[in-house]
Amino acid sequence: MSRKDKILKNIDVQSMKGIEIGALDRPTISPNEGSILYADHASTDDLRRKYKDDSNVNLPEIVDVDFVLGDRNLTHSVGEKNKFDYVIASHVIEHVPDVISWLQDISNVLQDGGILSLVIPDKRFTFDYFRATTTAGELIESYLSRSTRPSTKQIFDFFSTSIKLDAVQRWNGKLDEAQLAKLHSLSLAEKKSKENLENNEYVDIHCTVYTPKSFFQLIEVLFELDLISFKVVSFFDTSENELEFFVSFQKIPSSTNKEQARFLKQQSVPKIERDSLELAQQKRTQKLEDTINSLSRQNEKLMAIQDSLSKRLVEASEEILLANKRENEAREGLKVIHASTSWQMTAPIRSLKRFYTSLMGRKNHN
Repeated sequence: MSRKDKILKNIDVQSMKGIEIGALDRPTISPNEGSILYADHASTDDLRRKYKDDSNVNLPEIVDVDFVLGDRNLTHSVGEKNKFDYVIASHVIEHVPDVISWLQDISNVLQDGGILSLVIPDKRFTFDYFRATTTAGELIESYLSRSTRPSTKQIFDFFSTSIKLDAVQRWNGKLDEAQLAKLHSLSLAEKKSKENLENNEYVDIHCTVYTPKSFFQLIEVLFELDLISFKVVSFFDTSENELEFFVSFQKIPSSTNKEQARFLKQQSVPKIERDSLELAQQKRTQKLEDTINSLSRQNEKLMAIQDSLSKRLVEASEEILLANKRENEAREGLKVIHASTSWQMTAPIRSLKRFYTSLMGRKNHN
């Protein structure tokens, strides 16, 4: 299944109206594919100015932003009565300071039964590799304080731990943690943290950090506390050699009674006993074990052949020794015969016989 198919697993773009948040220059759905509007923290012109020196962003491809969020939430930007069938947010949730309020905000702009489709980086394969996963307490703290900016702690953690990482090496088990290069110095992390306290300027970082397992552990807490009115409708674990996973939520109708809603939420959370990385490691381990077993069997066969050849070599050596012995005995016997009186007395006869044989041969030839 393609990346796009995973994002649109529960979405019919031809019949449904949606919003994509943070599409930048790579929208999941283009305007000619369906009824789609775009929301971002800044206008199209501001985004082009912001990313003008970023080689990873294709400036002409930046979408026309319909809803400029700025410091406003999505509900305020689109209007209380403007409802949508789906919202897509790829690599957005990790940048949000207050995740709970953000999820509630998206729920407000969705129809009952509407879909929220998220693409989330798996920290085990990104520059967040060394960062601790976000805790429920951190989400609650940001929610209760209604955070609109990354915290000093989040800023310091981001800059002090970010590293350059090859996701494929991580998947292949060839990652050498001692050789991982840091992207920023500790002094820069401290500087950015101080600037945050002094200027309260917005710093775009990963505020939250997840693995598939840790993400759903947090979602279970939010469900239990009845803080969000969603249920999980699809989940695609991080694929081998990739760095992101996919989660789709569906808004539970407001008419659903509380107990039924709680049941729907709890039953929808995927139970991840072994995630894709663990399965890949198990597969790699099994492959190595199979290779070892195959080589061991091959080695046993070669050793058996070696033993057989060694045994045959010993037997051949013994046969050679015996043949040499017999040859020597025969030579000694021949010497005795040549030295005997009878051999010497019959020498003229043998000479005459050879002459006669030679003469008859010439006669027959003529």
